[in-house]
Amino acid sequence: MQIFDQLVLPGLILLVIDGIFLFANKDMFQLQVAEVQRVVLEVRSLGAIICYALLIFGLYYFIIKDRRPVKDAMLLGFLVYGVYESTTYALLKKWRLRTLLIDTLWGGILFGLTTLLTYKLTPKH
Repeated sequence: MQIFDQLVLPGLILLVIDGIFLFANKDMFQLQVAEVQRVVLEVRSLGAIICYALLIFGLYYFIIKDRRPVKDAMLLGFLVYGVYESTTYALLKKWRLRTLLIDTLWGGILFGLTTLLTYKLTPKH
């Protein structure tokens, strides 16, 4: 049950919450990608699977397994998303500062909320 509580449950929570965010903001991301690539946004499944596996494992390894504070999860999410977004902003001329800021903040919110809900739904080990 511990593997479910510490890895599967947070993974499901993260996927659901991020799915809601991405659906709610799909126009922003579609326009941003179209402006940069001049093609319609097309998600490559393998890349998405690898990305989410790394995010979930990182959250588990650095935060959930030791039951670190939610604020630490928020900081980790902010840093992970911030590194990606600032690198993209630095390399792609048409990547917007607005996208960098929104997605970086979202990383902190996503990791913090996922951790908070995981802790609320699972007993302390």
